[in-house]
Amino acid sequence: MANLNLDIVPQDYYIEKFYQYAGYPKYKKYTDVYEGGCPICREGKSWGKKRRLYFVNKQNLIFCHNCGWSGSPAKWVKEVTGKTFLEIIEDSKSFDNFNVSSYKEREIQEKPQPSLPGECINLYEKSQCAFYAHDKTVELALKTCRERRLFTAVNRPKSLWFCMKDYVHKDRIIIPFYDNTDIVFYQSRKILVKDKKPKYLSKIGADKTIFNFDNINSSLDYIFIFEGPIDCFFAKNGVAVGGITKGRACYTPKQKIQIEQKPFHEKIWVLDNQWLDITAKEKTISLLSAGQKCFIWPRELKKYKDFNDICQKINRDEISSQFIINNSYDELKGKLLLSQI
Repeated sequence: MANLNLDIVPQDYYIEKFYQYAGYPKYKKYTDVYEGGCPICREGKSWGKKRRLYFVNKQNLIFCHNCGWSGSPAKWVKEVTGKTFLEIIEDSKSFDNFNVSSYKEREIQEKPQPSLPGECINLYEKSQCAFYAHDKTVELALKTCRERRLFTAVNRPKSLWFCMKDYVHKDRIIIPFYDNTDIVFYQSRKILVKDKKPKYLSKIGADKTIFNFDNINSSLDYIFIFEGPIDCFFAKNGVAVGGITKGRACYTPKQKIQIEQKPFHEKIWVLDNQWLDITAKEKTISLLSAGQKCFIWPRELKKYKDFNDICQKINRDEISSQFIINNSYDELKGKLLLSQI
């Protein structure tokens, strides 16, 4: 730690990360302070209404008036991205041409946000894909989707996109979160090795909703709640929260409103394989303690990372609902099984 010189990281790099990870960010010109929603505590009922997270440029300090978190911009980026300080330094070396002034002149929350980032093509539309057939990155996106069985999965969304041009999401697959026919949120998934951004990035300045909530069918009495969108492609009534949160919190405020609209469905959490992922195991324990029912990965599937991994390996487009139900447990039995992992 002592040998790491974080002073070499440009200040504009931290500002970019603030706009990327803080909720509905805004710049106050006269105080030279950036404000936004705190992604660490989600700010409870005030999310989307008040900005309690502050980035004070002159003091090189970020702090939240809601949860009390405070620290340097480097410490904040480390907290919200999971990167080490060394990785932050390496990531900043590729940082270039972030136009801070353009962000300072606009109020992001108050302007209508586009449903998709930049210039996108629908990977379901053969004519659009044919037009860009010469583009090697588009070809890689299509290949990735085919190999992962995303075009044939039983619970795939209404569309799947590829971003051709955008500062943040360029050359990434865009996974849309629908509210009936409208795309209200999205996450992008990287496909290029040279892409040094996190594997998943979310829409800037928007509250995260539940992925595939519009696909829930009332004929099935269960809703299966996954961490990431891609895994829930392979289970009927599978939805995703777009990343697990710390502690016992299950949903963002908007997701909580959505899930409460389905009071008669039994909810089962399906996280990544607890045999391989210690974070998934710890979150499962937390969910069980909060009274949630969880899928516990059976020993015979311990080699698979997640549902998408299973379907790729055995060439299937669906994991049966009954299989999930048969391996799902409440707190006492669930914790007993997890203790054997």
